[in-house]
Amino acid sequence: MENLIYFVLVAIISFSFTAISIPQIVKVSEIKHLYDTPNSRKVAKTIVPTLGGIAIFIGLTLGVTLGGDSFPFYDLKFIFASLLVTFFAGMKDDLVGISPRAKLLALTFSIAIIAFFANLRFTYLYGLFGIENLGFIPSTLLTFFVGIVIINSFNLIDGIDGLASSIAIQITTIMGVWFSMIGLPEYALLAFALAGSCLAFFMFNVFGNRHKIFMGDTGSLLIGTLIFVLAVKFNEFNAEHSGEFVVKSVPAVLIGFMTYPLFDVLRVFFLRVFIIKRSPFTPDKNHIHHRLLVLNMNHLQATATIFMMNGFFIVGSLILQKYLGVLEISLIIFTTALILSTILELIILVKRKIEPGDENQRLFLPQMVIKSVS
Repeated sequence: MENLIYFVLVAIISFSFTAISIPQIVKVSEIKHLYDTPNSRKVAKTIVPTLGGIAIFIGLTLGVTLGGDSFPFYDLKFIFASLLVTFFAGMKDDLVGISPRAKLLALTFSIAIIAFFANLRFTYLYGLFGIENLGFIPSTLLTFFVGIVIINSFNLIDGIDGLASSIAIQITTIMGVWFSMIGLPEYALLAFALAGSCLAFFMFNVFGNRHKIFMGDTGSLLIGTLIFVLAVKFNEFNAEHSGEFVVKSVPAVLIGFMTYPLFDVLRVFFLRVFIIKRSPFTPDKNHIHHRLLVLNMNHLQATATIFMMNGFFIVGSLILQKYLGVLEISLIIFTTALILSTILELIILVKRKIEPGDENQRLFLPQMVIKSVS
């Protein structure tokens, strides 16, 4: 309990510095005209500063720095080196733009620091496809792949107010509590510091009037990178230890923690490649959060809906890990998410009476399903 109180204080420190920073960043953005310009693929209709990620980074850094002198944390320098790479890549994208290739290179370099210098890699698969331990090369390749997917997934779900930050708060709070309970205070420190920073950002992003701000790529890439680090440590610690709080079937539990970001990315890429027939990296409004807006939800309602559903998958995966293996739990998660997203599309079709040819609101299901419902 004392540890949790300590980490809550760390979260308060991060929250406070982020909250103090945001009005100043908004003021500078207004003077220098650093805005997010509305266009056809964005849901924002007003000009809003995009550098909220800077405030998140400030809160995170000061929370960790001021709260982390009570225990050794050798890998912290490598973790922050990795965060700095994605931070500056995101900030460049927010300010002047960056090519997908350059962004991928930056993410690869960031992950390389974690994999090689901090020596954090996915080396254990908990019996998935009969595989337990991974050698150096397979574990390295898996780490890079998972890292790219996780970081980009948080970048891609940052499409409506409060969504990316609320999912980050949900994941880091639960992980922070777990890390504190199993005796990894340094990682609990990182988790709670990010949770506090994201909470302050959430307040301004969702409820801000004069000082409304977006996190931009600066924030989403930063959040994705740190959650990736926490995920690797979560996977490896459970493989190496036993005890009351040790989790089984960890890869499936991690999928449960990040069901919405991961499933939404997979879903959108599938639609773009196989249904719309274009590049999977072409921006559009076919994310699940965009589809919820079609039902006349506002941003907060859509965010709350997704937050609760992601929480449902987190709880479900933690319960199922006691009884089932990685593959079984993963299939249950994916199947359930697919059913729910299909129900959402059917509700949109019925409620809104959408014509299948409408580019903005059409139902991306097989044509035979569309015809049968119409």
